Order: sequence, then structure tokens, then C-alpha cells
Amino acid sequence: MENEESAPALDSATLLTIWECGISQTPIRRALTLLSAAWPEKSADGWAQASVGKRDAGLLRLREELFGSRLEATARCPKCGEELELTLSTGDLRFQAADPRGPDENRFLEADGYRVRYRLPTSADLLEIAEPAVANKRQELLKRCIDLTQREGLTIDPAELPEEVVSRVADEMAQADPQAEVRIALVCPACQGRWEMVFDILSYLWNEIEDWARRLLMEIHTLAAAYGWSESQILGMSARRRRIYLEILGA
Repeated sequence: MENEESAPALDSATLLTIWECGISQTPIRRALTLLSAAWPEKSADGWAQASVGKRDAGLLRLREELFGSRLEATARCPKCGEELELTLSTGDLRFQAADPRGPDENRFLEADGYRVRYRLPTSADLLEIAEPAVANKRQELLKRCIDLTQREGLTIDPAELPEEVVSRVADEMAQADPQAEVRIALVCPACQGRWEMVFDILSYLWNEIEDWARRLLMEIHTLAAAYGWSESQILGMSARRRRIYLEILGA
């Protein structure tokens, strides 16, 4: 991702403000708000034009900076219902595309007499097709990402592409942007059933931020009630110092 050597520019006060703002936002908007705050040299609109995989790579990096590289999750076996406890690292969830081209560069597929020029989906695309007025979201996403469709040299409507060609385009998109949909292969220890779980870094990270924010607000309440300090004064302290004061109070 861009600026991968720079650390996210987030402190506790800023992250708390983002959480408060994000409560009323859609998940995609939350992602853009988080990333533009962490790397302010790139706006939310700029992040919206990045591929979904590039966006999620940024969220994965942000998660490392905020909460570390270790992740814990649960999954339920679809065959027998057994609950699995998973321990992962951010390294397990990071993928690089083999294709050296940039995520916004045009790509071409030639199959069965068809020639398709396409680009990778972005958050801006997903925001557009999320509108209630969009009935066929898959078809609309296809129209947005394919800008040239030909059959034996003649231009045709993308909607006329046969399903097998559309599937080929979708497969090539996934290969070119593997971070966009991370799948974890699982085996149930109880019944040996095998399946794949999609890991969504956005929802995982947002749930962590939600838990963190509520704990922090409780800490602020406790310290303000005990010492009369303002919220800004408490947020200006390091997490270590807040914890020491809370330990003194027995909280």
C-alpha cells in the first residue's frame, strides 16, 4: 500500500472521534474515514478510488498499529455445529498479487471470441451499487468495472457477455486483487469437516474499536469523577498512566 513506511497518524482522541462519527456511517464509509484519518495525506475520496484489496491492506496495517499483529476469532462448523477458536496473525491474512500492474490499471481478457477490458472494483463502486435503487448489483458492478466489450471485433453491451466469460473476469479480478476477499481454510476437529471462512478485516477492526472506545469512555468517567479532570486532560495521558491511576482507585 501507499505510505506503508509511515505510521498511522492516530491518537486516542482522534480515534475516539472517528468511532463516534462512524457509528452513523455505513461500513464502507467507516473504512474510508479510518484510513484518511490514519494517513491524512490521502483523502477519503482518494481511498475510495483504491482497489478494495488495497483498502483492506491499509486496514490490516492500521490494525497492527492499534492492537498488534495477533488476532483471535471464532468459527462454527457448518456440518456439526462445533465452535472453533482461532488464533491468527496479520501475516496470515496478508496477500500480494502476482500481477505487477497497479490496481487501477486496465486489464484484458480474451476468451471464446470475446475481448474484455476491465479494472478492479473500488470502494467507490461498492458505494454506488449499495444504493437501494440499484436492483441488479452484480450487473451494475460489472458495468462500472468493464469499459470495453467486444465480440469478434464488434463492440457489444457488457450485459450480453455469457456467464462463463463473466465468471472468467470475476476470477481474474480475484487473482489480481487477492486482499479483497480473504478466505481461511478450516478443518473441524470434531467431525473433520472442511470449509472456508471469509475474514472481513473491516468488521473485525471496527468491532475492536467499538470495544476499545467503550472501555476508554468508562475510564474517562471513572477518572473524571475521582479527580475532576476534563476529558481532554485524561485523553492527553498515555494509556499506561491512565491505567496506573485506575489501579490506585481500585477500578
